[in-house]
Amino acid sequence: MALYEGIALIQEKQAVVLDLGTEYTKFGFTGEAAPRCIVRSEFWCATERRYKRVHEYSSPDELYDNLVHMLHTLYFRHVLVNPKERKVVVVESLLTPTLFRETLAKVLFTHYEVSGVVWADSPRLCALTLGTPITLIVSIGAKEAEVAAVVHACVVLQALQAQPLAAHAIHAELARLLDDDNGTTLNLPDHVIEDIKVKTCFVGSRERAARWGSEAAPAPARPVEYPLGRRPAIVVSGRTRELAAEVLFAKDNEFASLPDIVLQCIMQCPIDTRRALAENILVTGGTAELPGLKARLAQELRYLITQPPYDTRLHVRTFKFHASPTPGNSCAWAGGSAAGGAGGVGGAGDAAGGRALTRDVFARERRLRDWVCLLDNTPPDHPHHQHHQHHQHPDI
Repeated sequence: MALYEGIALIQEKQAVVLDLGTEYTKFGFTGEAAPRCIVRSEFWCATERRYKRVHEYSSPDELYDNLVHMLHTLYFRHVLVNPKERKVVVVESLLTPTLFRETLAKVLFTHYEVSGVVWADSPRLCALTLGTPITLIVSIGAKEAEVAAVVHACVVLQALQAQPLAAHAIHAELARLLDDDNGTTLNLPDHVIEDIKVKTCFVGSRERAARWGSEAAPAPARPVEYPLGRRPAIVVSGRTRELAAEVLFAKDNEFASLPDIVLQCIMQCPIDTRRALAENILVTGGTAELPGLKARLAQELRYLITQPPYDTRLHVRTFKFHASPTPGNSCAWAGGSAAGGAGGVGGAGDAAGGRALTRDVFARERRLRDWVCLLDNTPPDHPHHQHHQHHQHPDI
């Protein structure tokens, strides 16, 4: 049900927090400990007669329609509030495509006519849940694993790392291993693969992983039979259960495994922050909840730091991990809720809405601030600032 809104007659109503992920969307109100709903990022498409994913689009117009339908489901089915009455806190990745950001802004401001929107990056929001001044955020989501260093509420952009080592990579490897176990191509749908991963898979220790590639293979875990309704049950061997997530730790010449990008992020940060970053690691994201993953990551980091090229360039020997105060899949959302509840993002606690982009400003400028844009990065007193403004708005 919606919040009791009697007190809202004399106060500005609570803002809503939107974390629109690739696979799952978190939606709720600022100041609350958990989202009101965690649903798949999909909606019923009446024209195609199927459930369609929000990120399944081939043109800006199709993306616009997808977002309109998704937000309609969130506002009017799950939280039952009028979008015109509440500001919005949008939790986003630093690597969100510009097209997606601008289309979402257009939907919120022109279609749903929200009064203001704050765009908050997920690394800083995750760090906010801990309250530590220096934090290394390892976010393992659906498509990518992102590693970002947050130093005194600022993300070290030059050290940002990202690789396609996340849930989709595990699903592809799990599907291949299941085909080998059952001696045929199963062609299982995505939701079945995900269910098998969540219910049966785990991450083994580094020692066991090394033995799988040798003649002295370890004793496998117990196999599991997974029912498929009208189809015969399939066998999930102990080897498959343990090796599905090894794709995250696979070594190659590019140093692109999950522990490698963690060390590379630390290595590219200022030297006086590296020790603190190594001792304040927070692993978040839905994939991070896989049993044994955090322990395996710690083992890999302690081993790799003794190997080249890290042994001579990174003089850190201790790695410490924080326990997330919230479930890993909603950590960034909880940070947005805390920030909005404290009044830092134009919610009920901030009458001026200082950080919120208002509908009037968006209607006038038709653009969002972006860290990759020189118009937003250049200081106002810099001689090149007027040059960038002229190229952005030639009619000025």
